[in-house]
Amino acid sequence: MSRFITLLLLIVTAAACKEKKQKTVADADLSLSDFIALAPEVKLPYIINDSLLVKKETDSAAINTTVFQTFIPDSVFTASFPQAKTLKLFLLGKSTEAKKGTYVFVKSVTGAKKAIHFFYFKENKTCLGHMKLHSNENTTGNQYCKIDGRYNISFIKEQKTPTGEYWTDERLYYMDGNGKMILTMTNSTQDKSDEIMGNPIDTLPRKNKFSADYSNDKKNLVSVRDGNTPEKFQFFIHFSKQNGDCVGEIKGEGEFTTPGKGVFHDDESPCEIIFSFSSGSVTIKESNGCGSYRGITCFFEGTYTKKKEPVKPKATVKKK
Repeated sequence: MSRFITLLLLIVTAAACKEKKQKTVADADLSLSDFIALAPEVKLPYIINDSLLVKKETDSAAINTTVFQTFIPDSVFTASFPQAKTLKLFLLGKSTEAKKGTYVFVKSVTGAKKAIHFFYFKENKTCLGHMKLHSNENTTGNQYCKIDGRYNISFIKEQKTPTGEYWTDERLYYMDGNGKMILTMTNSTQDKSDEIMGNPIDTLPRKNKFSADYSNDKKNLVSVRDGNTPEKFQFFIHFSKQNGDCVGEIKGEGEFTTPGKGVFHDDESPCEIIFSFSSGSVTIKESNGCGSYRGITCFFEGTYTKKKEPVKPKATVKKK
C-alpha cells in the first residue's frame, strides 16, 4: 500500500511540475500576453547603439518567429523583415507606458544584417506602431537612437568631416494615439552658412581629362572646366575651414605648365595658386598671398577627390 501511495505521489508531483513548466519566448503556444510578460523591463532613457547591435544574445532570448508573426499585421512584418528566409529574432526587453501601452524591443539578424526594432502594443492586444531604431547598415559617422522618459525617440548622428570639424544631427519623433510616428523636431550643430551656394562655371565644357568637380564635402569644392585653348583651364574654388570661421572663394583662369600641373596668377594681387592633378584628385597650394579671397587664418590648400560626372538624361525621341 505504501508503495502505491509513493508512486501516486510521484505521478502527481510530476504532473504538477509539468503544469508549472516555465514558458519561454521560443514556445509554439505562446499568447501575446505571455510574450509581453516574458520581456524584461528596460530602464529609460534607453540607448540603442552599435554595442547593442553586436552583442551576442543568449539562446533564451531567441523568439519563435512563426509565433511572433501572429502578433503583428502581415504588412508590418513584411516591412520590418523584408528578407525573412534566414531571419532570427531576439527579445531585448520592454517598456510600459501606463496611459498608452507597451513598447517591445526586438533584435533581428538576417545573415550579416542586424537591426533593432520596436513594436507598440496597446493594452497587450493590438500592434499599432513600429519602427526600425538602428541597424549595421548605418555606416556613416556615429549613429544611435535614444528613447527618453517621455518616450520621445531621437535619432542622433555624430560625424567628423574631412576638414576635421564635428557636427551632430538629431531627429526627434513621438508616437500619437494611433501609433503613427510624428517628426516633431530636427536639430543640427552643422553650420550651413558657409556651404556652397552655387557653382558659377558648372555649365562650361568639361572635355579635358582634368575638367571635373573635386570635393570632400558640401563645403569644399574645386571645380575645373575647359579653357579657351588646350593650355588654359577655368576654375572655381570654395573652401571652409576651422568650423566655418575661415572661408575662401575664388574664380579665375589657370594655365597648364606641364602635363598634370597648372598655375593661376592673379592680375590684381600677388595671389598665386598651384594645381597638381592626378587621375583621381587635385591638390592645390597657395604659393603667394591670396588674402583678399579668404580669411586671414587659412589658405587655399589641400587635396580634393574627383567626382563622377552626373549622368545626363537621355533626350526623348519624338515619334513621327
